[in-house]
Amino acid sequence: MYALQRNPFQLKYFLSVGDWCAKIWSEELRQPIMQTRYHHSYLTDGCWSPQRCGLFYLTRMDGFLDVWDFFYRQNEVAYSVKVSDAVLTSINVQNQMASIGDSDGTVHMIQLCRALYDPTL
Repeated sequence: MYALQRNPFQLKYFLSVGDWCAKIWSEELRQPIMQTRYHHSYLTDGCWSPQRCGLFYLTRMDGFLDVWDFFYRQNEVAYSVKVSDAVLTSINVQNQMASIGDSDGTVHMIQLCRALYDPTL
């Protein structure tokens, strides 16, 4: 397990990130309510969006950042972007910015598009 985080809007739901997939769980159930498809590259970290309740971010060993939107599409990545040639190791999202660390010790600051932080869209 690389990441475990409660949804900041609905505290009974939480995100877990393991080797090959991420899962969304509910405190009320023993099975995940959603699971990402298995990736060819290990997942390394993940976090919920602080502004949009169904949006979460995943980092991967192949240098990609994946954005999933639970309410838009549960079985496909909503957006994926190559951030680094190194392994992405951590992510933190605040307001319009995402800071993503990699195994080379670099922190990548990415400005998010409005659709990823504006809860009215």
